[in-house]
Amino acid sequence: MQQVKTLGPGLDLGGLGTSLGRLGPAKIGALLAVALAAVLAVVLVARSAGAPNGLLYAGLEAAEAGRIAARLEELKVPVEVRPDGSIFVPSDQVPRLRMQLAADGLPRQGGAGYELLDQASPMQMTSFMQRIQRLRALEGELARTIVTMQGVRAARVHIVLPERESFSRDAPPPTASVTVTTNGNQRLGAAQAAAIRLLVAGAVPRLRQEDVSVVDPTGVVLAADGGMGAIAGRIGEIRAGHEMALRKAVLDLLEPLVGRGRVRAVASVEIEGARVVARQETFDPLGQVERGRQSQNEQESSEDGRGQAPVTVGQNLPNQQVNQAANRSASTSQRTNETVNFEISSKVEETVREPGAVRRVSVAVVVDGIMDAEGNAQPRPKEELERLAALVRSAVGYDQQRGDLVTVDTLRFLPDEGLGTLAAADAGGITLNGAQLALLGGGVLLAGGAGLLLYRRRRRRIAAAAAAAAAAAAAAAEAAAVETMDDAIATVGQDIQIRLSSLNALNEIIDQRPDEALAVVRSWIEEGTPA
Repeated sequence: MQQVKTLGPGLDLGGLGTSLGRLGPAKIGALLAVALAAVLAVVLVARSAGAPNGLLYAGLEAAEAGRIAARLEELKVPVEVRPDGSIFVPSDQVPRLRMQLAADGLPRQGGAGYELLDQASPMQMTSFMQRIQRLRALEGELARTIVTMQGVRAARVHIVLPERESFSRDAPPPTASVTVTTNGNQRLGAAQAAAIRLLVAGAVPRLRQEDVSVVDPTGVVLAADGGMGAIAGRIGEIRAGHEMALRKAVLDLLEPLVGRGRVRAVASVEIEGARVVARQETFDPLGQVERGRQSQNEQESSEDGRGQAPVTVGQNLPNQQVNQAANRSASTSQRTNETVNFEISSKVEETVREPGAVRRVSVAVVVDGIMDAEGNAQPRPKEELERLAALVRSAVGYDQQRGDLVTVDTLRFLPDEGLGTLAAADAGGITLNGAQLALLGGGVLLAGGAGLLLYRRRRRRIAAAAAAAAAAAAAAAEAAAVETMDDAIATVGQDIQIRLSSLNALNEIIDQRPDEALAVVRSWIEEGTPA
């Protein structure tokens, strides 16, 4: 008698073994694969529910990200820290963790401020240490204020307060420098740089705005020395901006005329990198202006006497008169002088050219050819190119005296090759990490394997049924042939002969097709077995 082992009131191991034996190895393997895939799916869903897929902070410094990650690990919170300074935690815990980290003073932005003055007792500090602590606190407070500006991620402020040297009346003026880190690929604008300089200059006594320098981590000077240093440090940026503006102006002008994608434009701009001051004074000799007039009149009269006349005989005769006038002479002179002063007109011109001024512009434009009636590319007429060149000169502000150059030519463009499509990075709004993707891939492979096993099992059953049908049809045909031949024999052993012929035909079929016959028998056995 067969013994059946039972484990508990509701578990029959013998029946379970019999049922598994009836299923066969293929079905058992498929069931195991489906069960394993289901378990992996459950594990994946369970892990995804607590996976760190919510953004807690972004753009943190490495040291600050390490401090926050260490604190989260102390709180037993799943955390993921990425190289760009982003920290991810479970999305349902983001608000709570932000509040808790804020209570712990994390993240620390802008360094320490005036709380430095509360950390040590003034009785334990020298005057030098007090000055240093005050300077550090001022730098930290300014950095915190700068970080609150739009687009600024981090900032550092350095202030220099020189001391008055011995035997000197005044101390050197203070100076300051600010390093600003922006979010992403943004660039701090000139207005924001000027605001930062004004803020720092207003917070430090005797600090002038022009003594504050603002730079970014890439080494670009944003503001310094009254603006000259900033322009000199941004020559490349100014040139790129001019070239992009000129290229866009040319494309916007010509694309509606020749077709979109059928024109290419390249602009090259030479920027003045030095500050140039030119002074010129010119005189106009024809532009005389009377400045002053001076007139002088002189008149002179004189009379001279020649003394007594000599004694003669006539003077001794009676009744004779002596002529006294003959002994006198008179003279008169008059002179007139006039002086006129003229002022020659002059013009003084002083030209100041700051760094960043455009010194020369060169623009090259290539236009696609036109198609003739046969579909062949042909160059555009010279008159059309000249009209296009005139339009380009007007669009870019062509100046012949400056030495600008504009070239417009026609060439045949090659057809663009299809670039294909790229898969979307986010198809359903679910972000999976590498481990989750590996688990999901393993589950998919196992499920696919189980489906393949079931599919092969189904194909085998279909093939077995087809073989059985073919065998039955062959047997029926053989029986019909035997019956037709035996109809002519009218003997008593007609039935016996028919059965013998059928058995012989069945034996031949089994000998010739053993696999198909075995499959048919197995299918009959499985169909007759109670479920």
